[in-house]
This record gives sequence, structure tokens and C-alpha cells, in this order.
Amino acid sequence: MLFHSQLLGQVDIDEHSVLTLAAPLAGLEDCTRFKLFHDEGTDDTSRHVYWMQSLDNPAVTFSLTDPACFGIRYELDLENERDALQLERAEDAVVLVMVYKDVQQATHPALAPLKANLSAPLVINTASRRALQLPGLIVDVCMRRVG
Repeated sequence: MLFHSQLLGQVDIDEHSVLTLAAPLAGLEDCTRFKLFHDEGTDDTSRHVYWMQSLDNPAVTFSLTDPACFGIRYELDLENERDALQLERAEDAVVLVMVYKDVQQATHPALAPLKANLSAPLVINTASRRALQLPGLIVDVCMRRVG
């Protein structure tokens, strides 16, 4: 299926790869179907940013990344979310965080610092293609010296 994204332009969507949100994102109740894209460049750093495009609203696109890029590792108890995610195996769960530029803290939008929403990660079941945002997590940071 062809889809026109305001950010990504014309993209071809395999309907079997569509993510369905088990619960809508706050303020985006009409957006429940998304497609995850990434740059297929040759270097490893180009594969760390994903774009989550709403298939219900061509103007809605989020940037996501693996929290490990920031040195963050989540330990989540997903027992209450197991049914919503249709999660049968823990290894099918992938955690991503939304990243954004804080343009209000910069003199120019291009110079804005990149920030991540660590307290509301997105959990994706790669087997069922179901996803769920976990808002309101309390983030405890533990620093360890290795070596």
C-alpha cells in the first residue's frame, strides 16, 4: 500500500509490518496504526534512529531510538501489559524511547539539544506487532563502574 507522509514523502507500506497500539498515545486517540522506518545507511549510527509514522494521520511522525544509545537499560515488569501486547515470550519485547529536539532551549532550531522521553518508553512486541507506551515511569539512574 502506498502512503504519503508529510515528513517521509511517498512510502510503500507492507500491511503485515504495521504496528497497532494497544492504547492510543495521549492526545492522539485517532492514531492507532503506525509503521516503523529506519535509515538503511551503511554505518551503524544511521540504524539507531527510527521514525514511527502514523498511518491514520500523515502529519504525525515520531523519532525513536534504542535507549542503550544513551546507556539506559530498562528492567520492566510487563505482567499487567502481557494481554494488551499479546506477549508470550519476553525476548519478543523491544523497548524504544521517543527523542525530540528541545527547540525552546536553543537560539536556533538546528542547534537545539536532543532529548529522550525516558519516563514513557514504547514497548513493541515484534511477534504480534502490538505496541504500548508505558507513561509515568519513575526513572532511577544507577551508575556503575565497569572494569
